[in-house]
Amino acid sequence: MIAAAMGWIGTVGSISAYVLLSRGRWHAQSLRYSALNGVAGVLAASASAVYGAWPSVTSNLLWSLIAAQAAYTELRRRHVARLAAVVTPLPTLQHDPEPPTGPQPVLVSAA
Repeated sequence: MIAAAMGWIGTVGSISAYVLLSRGRWHAQSLRYSALNGVAGVLAASASAVYGAWPSVTSNLLWSLIAAQAAYTELRRRHVARLAAVVTPLPTLQHDPEPPTGPQPVLVSAA
């Protein structure tokens, strides 16, 4: 009974994520989409394992791993963007680092 409920919750979660994506409510790289797909995949895989449906277990676990990788990629992208926003360029000096050329003033000693 519990396994069947987990399987149905996983199935409804997976389909809900797809519907929200298809209707433009969620973006494919959103953390919500990845989280719902990941949890749905684990629930469906657990229910399938109880019933001994090993191909379904494998596909659902792969589904969850893909969702986890997508979430990790999005979190990493956000982290890099946050770091780039914090870094401010240093002011540059507006002078010529080359020594002057041409006639130079000469000091004459008064002797």
